[in-house]
Amino acid sequence: MSLSENVVQRGKLVVHIAENGRSFELDCDEDTLVESVQQFLESLSGIRLNDQLLLYLDMKLESQNPLSVYKLPSDDREVFVFNKSKMRTNSAPPGPEEIELVENSYPDPVPPSSSGDPHPLDEASDPALKALPSYEKMFRYHYQRGDAIYRRTLVKFDACERLAREQRVQEKALEIARGNLDHFYKMILQNYTDFVKCYSQQQRTHSNLLVNFGRDLERLKSIKLLPVLQTADRKCLLDFVKEDNLRKMVDDCSNSHRQFESKVGDFKQEFGELKRNTEHLFSSKASILSKDLEGTVKEHEHHINEQKSIMQALRTLQNVCLYYNSTALSWLKVTPIWAEQGSVTIKWPDQLQLYLALRHTATTDLNLHQPLEIANSALS
Repeated sequence: MSLSENVVQRGKLVVHIAENGRSFELDCDEDTLVESVQQFLESLSGIRLNDQLLLYLDMKLESQNPLSVYKLPSDDREVFVFNKSKMRTNSAPPGPEEIELVENSYPDPVPPSSSGDPHPLDEASDPALKALPSYEKMFRYHYQRGDAIYRRTLVKFDACERLAREQRVQEKALEIARGNLDHFYKMILQNYTDFVKCYSQQQRTHSNLLVNFGRDLERLKSIKLLPVLQTADRKCLLDFVKEDNLRKMVDDCSNSHRQFESKVGDFKQEFGELKRNTEHLFSSKASILSKDLEGTVKEHEHHINEQKSIMQALRTLQNVCLYYNSTALSWLKVTPIWAEQGSVTIKWPDQLQLYLALRHTATTDLNLHQPLEIANSALS
């Protein structure tokens, strides 16, 4: 079901998925029910509607309410979706993020072979001229390989930026969850405090009644009835009640009192552990802060610029090699097909230094960390 079929597009509702950091912008209206948003989120995130917990600040979004109850949608307000099935104590943690490898998308080129397509300079008498086609192939190979590395780097860098953004969303989701937990913890702590106070008062009262039961019986037994009220079976106030039944009731109350006291003790112990865990959670911090991760990614951005400079240098070297091949062919009175639209004529002696620089560059290992120096030496 498409969300646009059910609501009027009046605002953007920004929704973040807490477990993976993905974000969505939904076109909603203030009269849109939260349940409609949940149904659409189920199709986007795969989280079942009954397992969705939607939080905005410390408020839980109820399915039956329209968004206007929470003053939504609004461009500056974000809603976080938590998967309740992942929040249970026995649930497994989310699996690691799977990153698609890009090597297959941008593979390295095949290295040039010694035997290939014939070239007009293969028949040149000068050995240096005969070597120029192989130089051209090597420059082309280095450029294609550098281009593949550069493209793979861009894809990986984009993936790092996306993961850093998702990490930031998860960090914000943790802050929202902690704020919501703090809100409910304070309510529970207040209820616990009130219960313990009430229990302590009643426990003292009941304990006093049980402890003083024997004394109260003696007092009832000591109070005699007026002679006119006395009968053969009733001589004192104690005779108006069945002492055996009272003693049985006291025994039952004592057992119940001890059992309840034991259960309250267990409850206090469990709540103490819950309190320690909660306070430990509030005091703990994330092992990796998203701002540090984003800073690390930003620091490596200069490598992208370096690779871009390398590619420009490799392109320059390739163009210079093509230019020199064209010049050599023109010098040999041979015009290649790719130079028909306008050949360049230069004097052979004036290009001797360029030729030597190209030959030296092509016959040595190409240092990709010094591309500008190579280009400058070739063009000087």
